[in-house]
Amino acid sequence: MGDLKMVWVDLEMTGLDVDRCVILELGCIITGDDLKPLAEYGAAVQQPPEALATMNDFVRDMHTKSGLLRRVQDSVVSLAQAELAVLDLVAEYAKPREAVMAGNSIHQDRRFVAKYMPRLDAYLHYRQVDVSSLKVLANAWYPNLPKFEKKKEHTAVSDIRESLAELKYYRDHLFKP
Repeated sequence: MGDLKMVWVDLEMTGLDVDRCVILELGCIITGDDLKPLAEYGAAVQQPPEALATMNDFVRDMHTKSGLLRRVQDSVVSLAQAELAVLDLVAEYAKPREAVMAGNSIHQDRRFVAKYMPRLDAYLHYRQVDVSSLKVLANAWYPNLPKFEKKKEHTAVSDIRESLAELKYYRDHLFKP
């Protein structure tokens, strides 16, 4: 295998609108191209009550059931602290603009990273590995391939673990030498 480092990121937010919504949880797992975890970070991010009040009922229910809302309310970790922790972790494994961001529908997370964590965004390469793209192509080109089933816990690190498992599934079933 090569030197590729992937920075798997998953964010839980108050919604999908990058201009109105905020980050509630940041998860990160760094892997090599063999998809074996090298390092991991996860934190609920403190947010003021007025930011939490912007969630619609669906999102509030999801984050309440997962326990995230309580963890955010109890958190002492600021977004700046979480960004710095991930940036320090990434710097242990890759030089600036070498590691690629990876995840499911990662473009959505990248929009929030670009806006709210600009130092991390600038450190990462502009390329991304989006597992969702492989899912779309697998469904279109291999309709008989059994679907990869997720638990959908909606916590950042558990979602990354599922994304990693899903990419391994596609690697084993679609990318054969």
